[in-house]
Amino acid sequence: MLTRIYHKKDEQFNIEFFQDENCREAFNFENVKNLYIELKEGDCTPIFKLSNKLWSLKINAKIFTPNWYLYLGVYDGISSQTPLITLQDLENMDFSKYIPTDNVILFLSEDDVDKYTNNCKKRELNSQMDITEWFKIRDYKKITIFIESYTESEIKKTIDIAKKLKEKYGVEEVNVFALHCFANLYGGVDYVNAFIDKGNGSPMYLFFEEFINKIITTNSTGTCETQNEKRLQVIDCYDIFNDYLKRK
Repeated sequence: MLTRIYHKKDEQFNIEFFQDENCREAFNFENVKNLYIELKEGDCTPIFKLSNKLWSLKINAKIFTPNWYLYLGVYDGISSQTPLITLQDLENMDFSKYIPTDNVILFLSEDDVDKYTNNCKKRELNSQMDITEWFKIRDYKKITIFIESYTESEIKKTIDIAKKLKEKYGVEEVNVFALHCFANLYGGVDYVNAFIDKGNGSPMYLFFEEFINKIITTNSTGTCETQNEKRLQVIDCYDIFNDYLKRK
């Protein structure tokens, strides 16, 4: 079972840890084994501070956090007695459980196939994205596109692919599963069914119902609040990690 730990910086930018979301009760480190911490605005400093705190207390504990930013290195500076575990580190975690059971999973790159095939064991896969191979998906009526990170450019790509799948190959349903969502998918069930360019150099891509039926993602980046609506499902990473621990 994961234990949530909260943090905030004081006026001198020192990081303190708390039991509660309102950061009023100091955290009790006694007998902790698996800690879950959410980063704010990409600031990874609390992870280093937490690792150092556990090390100084001579506590061996795993630190779970949804995402890690690669420019910081592969967990450089984190004590070996406090291993860091992100969503990408969940080997053999079956992410396909969050995808509609009657959907075939489609990867858009060989890199994603290599990284996530073991996370989708119970589903038929198709990774042939060369234009000459599109005929191979003609028999599939319901497809979920699996991608690691959903950015504005990836949204545009998935809309284009979904449009082709539906209009040219008769696919009836196209969903998207994204491990991390960096695009601001605000609006939830009240999405405007349009493709909007604000005209200020920052395009916002929303999706037509006839192209992408539903986006399934996580709250790993903080751009989306946990919810499960007709058009948008956002899974709490805390629940994913807990599920992983139960299966180990």
